[in-house]
Amino acid sequence: MARRVLVIANNLNQASYRLRIEALIAPLGQRGIELDVKIRPRGILARQRLLQTADAYDAVILQRKLLDGHDARLLARRARHVYFDVDDAVMYCNGPAGAFERWRTWRRFLATAANVDMVVAGNEHLAEMFRRRGAAARVLPTVVDIGRYCAKAHGPAERPTLVWIGSHSTLPYLREILPVLESMPRPKLLIVADQTLQSSSIEIEHVPWSAATEAAALARGDIGIAPTPFDRWTEGKCGFKIVQYMAAGLPVIASPVGANRELVVDGETGYLVHSSSDWTKATAALAGDWELRARMGASGRARAERLYTLDRAVDFWEKLLHEA
Repeated sequence: MARRVLVIANNLNQASYRLRIEALIAPLGQRGIELDVKIRPRGILARQRLLQTADAYDAVILQRKLLDGHDARLLARRARHVYFDVDDAVMYCNGPAGAFERWRTWRRFLATAANVDMVVAGNEHLAEMFRRRGAAARVLPTVVDIGRYCAKAHGPAERPTLVWIGSHSTLPYLREILPVLESMPRPKLLIVADQTLQSSSIEIEHVPWSAATEAAALARGDIGIAPTPFDRWTEGKCGFKIVQYMAAGLPVIASPVGANRELVVDGETGYLVHSSSDWTKATAALAGDWELRARMGASGRARAERLYTLDRAVDFWEKLLHEA
């Protein structure tokens, strides 16, 4: 019997929606589960009219957006089952915020946690945040369509290329370790993003990000890097760039923050590094040994194929929605 699921999204251009919802629409449809995506209206009356339609569906997936108390209770009354999909520390404000905004965000977090049947979190840290507030939670990492990524064929390289993929919002994380990279002999850096950085001593190549070309761009690199500062927002990050690096067959160097600790097997698929000297040592080790890059890259690719594929996410949601 076909099932209809209402998805309430806040922004169809957001990576979270594209990776965790949009990618599921076609494969779940082939399994008899129709995702009907609606944008959350800004107006109060329009929003309430949308929430009141929830009883026409078998379930509702609320994607990433916290609800205030009234909306959360209305949705809980009208919907048969409500799932909250989240891949960021949305209970905190990212960046400067006043006391009222922080209080309002926290209140919405509490209201959402109290009125959903299940939280589907991108990492264990986020899941535990909701569990502490009484919500049931399961972990589903953000996954890749593994078939889009060709595993890197590693070989000797005079100047191995570091690659970083992201956006302008996380580019400051890369900027923080730029002095470390600049201290290395003849470094090369490939940035796949909507913006880039400038350096007088690093050869930086910028490839504008696009969904169509990101996999091919990563294959031009030799080592994937994921510098991440520690704070309560980044602790909720789900490390999708690391999954992409592994899918592309690249060894990874990453800060041990948030989901990075769960994704990288230290010494097997790459290195978790704490300090500037650790970054230097790890980068030098991989840059100077193409066979090590090949072994770690192959191990990472195998791990991605086993744990972080689109098929796994489709199986997860199919089972969860049929349980409902």
